[in-house]
Amino acid sequence: MLVKEYCKKSNTFFGIKCQKLLYSTKSKFQKIKVYSSKTFGNVLMLDDCFMITEKCSDHYHDECLRLIDLKNNKMKVLIIGGGDFGLVKKISKEKSFSKIDVVEIDDKIINTCKKYFKNNFKFNSSIKNKVSIYIDDGYEWVKKKNNLKYDVIIIDCTDPNPIAKKLYSNIFYKNINYILKKNGIFIQQSGSPVIDYKKIIKPTIKKLKNNNFKKIIISAFHMPIYPLGLWSFIKSQKP
Repeated sequence: MLVKEYCKKSNTFFGIKCQKLLYSTKSKFQKIKVYSSKTFGNVLMLDDCFMITEKCSDHYHDECLRLIDLKNNKMKVLIIGGGDFGLVKKISKEKSFSKIDVVEIDDKIINTCKKYFKNNFKFNSSIKNKVSIYIDDGYEWVKKKNNLKYDVIIIDCTDPNPIAKKLYSNIFYKNINYILKKNGIFIQQSGSPVIDYKKIIKPTIKKLKNNNFKKIIISAFHMPIYPLGLWSFIKSQKP
């Protein structure tokens, strides 16, 4: 079967030839589907959009990892979203850290990925003890956890849909700035540099500047399963 995603913004389709539907459910927040594919391995879709696959998600995670250029062996990391744990797995393999907190709004994402993307959850006991999972709204969590301080904060969420749009707001960036340490790094998933520049990237940069973030850069990278095959992060720092 050919499983397709339609991108309204670019008026394009992208499809993956899959063998079968492995799992389908609907959480409080979104539709969740997992397919099997010879080319990509297991494929995760949320609300009929491709999110990750077993064999090509390194494009996304490697680029995010490259942006974490702090020389700190006791780095404290906050990931908002990221319930597939691909980013946690990548950081744990290639960076030194003292703690990773994952705040995921949808526990069904974590449970689904534990079953169908098992490698992302394979850690030795020393790593497991440093990783904490919180099932919570990331926006509210940041607001109420203002006693915590992080070296790196990553927003690994969907584009600003009705659930995620507050993770692109001025008040959210103000709260992020408050819990970020001096010279700390903030990384935000920022959509396609081709079709999202005016509606996501440019407004996000303006809001970050308004909230005293510096050294703001757009980092574009190839992501084969996302619309038009090109995606981006925005990296900034707290002075």
